[in-house]
Amino acid sequence: MKRLDLTSPGARLEEALSRMERIWLETRQEWNDPVAERVEEQYVSTIRAHVRTLLDAVAKSQTVLRKAEFECQHPRERTQPL
Repeated sequence: MKRLDLTSPGARLEEALSRMERIWLETRQEWNDPVAERVEEQYVSTIRAHVRTLLDAVAKSQTVLRKAEFECQHPRERTQPL
């Protein structure tokens, strides 16, 4: 049975968030006015919060899936509990 892997997509999403934050910080060094503040509040902060919530959910789901996979295996196939 093929294992479902949520770790790799989660890692890519985390890297994308880090990249977005790094680029936004660079942008804010040059763009510092009320419009930039609104963009940060309405978009950047919202995206950041949603992605972090999603990453938490991915981590919890991966734990549940690994446990379910282990429990669905035949006892002779079980190598180690998760």
